[in-house]
Amino acid sequence: MTKSKTQKFFLWLFFTVMTIILMSVNSYAQEPIKLKYFTGMTPSHYFGSDLMPYFSTEIDKRTNGDIKIELYPGGQLFGYQEGIDAATMGAVEMGLTALGQWSGYNPVFSFSDYFLLIDDMDHWFRARDEIHAILDPLFREKNVKLLYYSAYGGNGICGKVQIQSLDDIKGLKVRAPVPGALESLSAWNATPIKIAASEVYDAMGKGAIDAFVSSWSSIYSRKYYEVAKHAVGPVWWTVWVNFINLDTWNSLSSEQQKLFMEVSTATEQRSLEIMKAFDKKSLEQLAQVGTVKILTPEEKKVWGKPLRTAYSAWIKKCADKGYGKQAQEILDILNRTR
Repeated sequence: MTKSKTQKFFLWLFFTVMTIILMSVNSYAQEPIKLKYFTGMTPSHYFGSDLMPYFSTEIDKRTNGDIKIELYPGGQLFGYQEGIDAATMGAVEMGLTALGQWSGYNPVFSFSDYFLLIDDMDHWFRARDEIHAILDPLFREKNVKLLYYSAYGGNGICGKVQIQSLDDIKGLKVRAPVPGALESLSAWNATPIKIAASEVYDAMGKGAIDAFVSSWSSIYSRKYYEVAKHAVGPVWWTVWVNFINLDTWNSLSSEQQKLFMEVSTATEQRSLEIMKAFDKKSLEQLAQVGTVKILTPEEKKVWGKPLRTAYSAWIKKCADKGYGKQAQEILDILNRTR
C-alpha cells in the first residue's frame, strides 16, 4: 500500500470511528430521563387526577420529551412514609406528601398539624415565601429539594351532635390522624382517638367515637354524612409538599431546573384555584344532607386561645432537637401574616 493510500485509509478509519462514536452519543442523549412520582393520595382526589398529571404533561412538553415523569398515585409504588424514606435514599425520584408526615425526620415539619395555626390557604400562601426559606434547607439536610406546595382543603369536625362552641367538644371522643391534631383536641378537653380514615365510618356507626376531624371533601366523598350529620369548622389546614431527590435535582441541567421551577409555580397556583372550587362544592353538598357551621374570625380567636399551650409544646419539642429558632420564626411569621 502506497503512502498516499495509507493516509487515506487511516483518514477514512478515523472518520468512520468518529461517526460511530457520535451516533452512539446522540442515541444515548435522545433517551429521555425517567422520573417516578409517588403519592399515597387516592387517584380520584384532584392531587392525583389533575395536579400531578398537569405537572407531568407540562414538563414533558417544555423539555420536548427529554424528561418523562411516571405517576404513581394511591400508594401504587409507595405509601407516604415508605415513599419519604425512599426519596431520601434515591429509590424514588419525586413525591407528594403532607408536610407533617416528615415530622419523624424533624419536628419543625409538623407545624401544620396543629389546629388554627393556619387560618386558611390564603393565609398560608401569604406566609409561604418566608416559611419556605426556613423549610428548604431542612429538606436539603434530608437529601430532597422542595419544588412546590399543593393547596389542600379545609378540615372540620363532624359528628352526631351539633357543636356550637368549645363547651360542646368537652369529653367527646374525637378521631384525628396525627399527633399535632390529637394534641389540639386535648387542649380543647376532648378525648382524642387516633384511627385511620378507612375506619371512621364504622367507628361512627358503632358509636366507638362521637366525632372526627376530616376535610370537607372527604366528609362528602367518603359518605361520612350518613353516620354524622353535623359539621363545624374549618379548624385545620394542612400543608402538602412536592419534592425531588436532591441528587436527581443536581443531575439536571440548569435549563431543566429552570423549567421545573416554572412548572412548579404554575402547578402551585393551579392547586389553590382547584381547592377553593372543590371545597365550595363539597360544603354546598354537605349543607343539603346535614348542618354546617362555619366559624367566624371572632370564634376562631376564642377557639384558638386554648391551643397556645399546644403550640408552645411544639416549639419546645423542636428546641429539644436543636431547631427551636426555626420553629419560633415560623410561629411569628404565621401570626404576623394572619
